[in-house]
Amino acid sequence: MATDCDYLIIGGGSSGAVVARRLAEKTTGRIILLEAGKSDEGDPAAVDLRRLDEQTADYDWGFRAAPLAGSPPLLNYARAKLLGGCANHNDCAFIRPPDSDFDLWEELGATGWNAAAMAPYWQRITDTITIETAPCHPASRRFIAAGLELGLDEVDFGREVRQGVGLFPLNAKGRTRQSSSVAYLHPIAALPRHLEVWTDCMASRLIIENGRAVGAETSRGEIRAARAVVLACGSIQTPQLMMVSGLGPAAHLTEHGIPVLRDLPHLGRHLRDHVAAPVVWETHEEVSGWEICPFEATMMLQLDKDAPAPDILFHFGLRVREKYDDARLATKGPAVKASPNVTRAVSEGSVRLSGPTMADKPVIDLNYFAEPADLDLLVKALKLTRRLGQTQAMAPLCREEVHPGPGVQTDEQWRQYIRSVCETVYHPCCTAAIGRVVTPELKVMGIDGLFIADASVFASLITVNINSAVMMVAERAADLIVNPRG
Repeated sequence: MATDCDYLIIGGGSSGAVVARRLAEKTTGRIILLEAGKSDEGDPAAVDLRRLDEQTADYDWGFRAAPLAGSPPLLNYARAKLLGGCANHNDCAFIRPPDSDFDLWEELGATGWNAAAMAPYWQRITDTITIETAPCHPASRRFIAAGLELGLDEVDFGREVRQGVGLFPLNAKGRTRQSSSVAYLHPIAALPRHLEVWTDCMASRLIIENGRAVGAETSRGEIRAARAVVLACGSIQTPQLMMVSGLGPAAHLTEHGIPVLRDLPHLGRHLRDHVAAPVVWETHEEVSGWEICPFEATMMLQLDKDAPAPDILFHFGLRVREKYDDARLATKGPAVKASPNVTRAVSEGSVRLSGPTMADKPVIDLNYFAEPADLDLLVKALKLTRRLGQTQAMAPLCREEVHPGPGVQTDEQWRQYIRSVCETVYHPCCTAAIGRVVTPELKVMGIDGLFIADASVFASLITVNINSAVMMVAERAADLIVNPRG
């Protein structure tokens, strides 16, 4: 027997939790929020920043991605599998996107998504969550001093995005994450009675009848929604769920024996992500003992002076996390790394099916450096990164550059190094973009009653870490679902 509701939200991550709470405030109909993973409430591994390493394999989907065209899927591509989503396993960097990001969205066809229109949604978020900077570790202070030594300003990135160096604003309250679940849903027992949170419940297929989304098949049976189905599964699994349900590129669906209900040729295409590559130094000084998270300091550079915003963003790490299976950045002792990423990388990858069900892991091709401009920009950034380690401020910390090492000198050597160790910053977006797959009201083109409210709808990659923009999209989505002109 089917369960009936008014609104069904699939995915309880950074966007889904926001949409659910705001819909509960705007409507009185029954709302069901589905999350395939466990609840984060009362789980210190999920909400305590210092206990991230206690998260086990069941907190993650275990996806792999191919970083380069034609390469095997060697890159661990973490996607959270719990209430609160990736905001419960990231490093909590939380910066307001510069106005130029949203203004570009409108130029690309996302009518009504300009910076002025989005400003109220940032205000709603900051009225709901706590944003702080972490206590600064001495090594992070050295990194900031190195930036000053190279002529940069110290910038409060909680107030502005421009070239400079400083600390990351964090969506955290002390050591406690301010993920969307913590800020919008906890305590779950105190939520409005018409909002139900179903954890450990996996959606396997959307139910489409006569061109309208009317529900989903799930691990707890069929759920039917009278008003709307909202997808908030993220930039990887939102396209996957749509494709296994018959929505997507017709030839690709046919290849997997899936009847085509709606040809959406752009679904799963145009995948964008922040690509990075590090310089790693073994250290003279102790770099443990950080208070909140190991990535406290950042630097933004505007290498292209005609760019509307910084084109490089750094994560300075007080430890080296290995993202490949084969320990490409291994060190013999304590180490730090500075990883610049291309903020508005233009190379596009894809998300495709490996089989006809949600149990078949998606094929993620990041296709980094398909556009040579991304690689050239990263070469320039890494040359400057090496200079950071040679400053008076950083020299007492940086005993030896171990990756790439002093043997890398020419531009071609830098390119080869970058291709071999390039990293994701885990910011996939644009796989169901506004103007290509959804309308500016976030309604899936050609299917009534189906909305998308996650990073897959981004019209382009944004300058900063994407979690803040994901929540802004979710805030606006709740308005648009209730009132398409909202």
